[in-house]
Amino acid sequence: MKWYFLVGLTVMVIVGTLLFRIPIPGGGYFNFGDVVVVFAGLYAGKKVGMIAGGVGSAIADLIGFPIFAPITLIAKGLEGLLCGFGHGKKALYTFLFPAIGVSVMVVVYFFGTWLLPQSGLAGAIAELVPNMLQALFGFAGGRMLYAAFKHFE
Repeated sequence: MKWYFLVGLTVMVIVGTLLFRIPIPGGGYFNFGDVVVVFAGLYAGKKVGMIAGGVGSAIADLIGFPIFAPITLIAKGLEGLLCGFGHGKKALYTFLFPAIGVSVMVVVYFFGTWLLPQSGLAGAIAELVPNMLQALFGFAGGRMLYAAFKHFE
């Protein structure tokens, strides 16, 4: 994998996160970043998925929600890494590993938000459903984008 492909996917995560935002109550927002994170892992593998997902999403958070950037680096990095285990595998694994990846992302955000002094357990619980919806959307969109790219390869 060429370095510029990694940079391109990282920028796509940033753009997908920042450009296409749908605000939700409580201060967060739905975005298309997870679609690109899932796609990056499936299409380019573990390393690219982890770096593009973690770094790209954390940079986007530095612009809008800097307090979440360290949590995002871990959550989205793990999401991209786990999705990457499906790279080059049979169809079952291209569903299984992204499902695990987005689930881990939700769990990391839950505990990370819980540990933030200004959020605590109440904030973590309040963000659980929006994060699960974000994960579901990212899973479905990333899988569809991956299937489209594989179809034209």
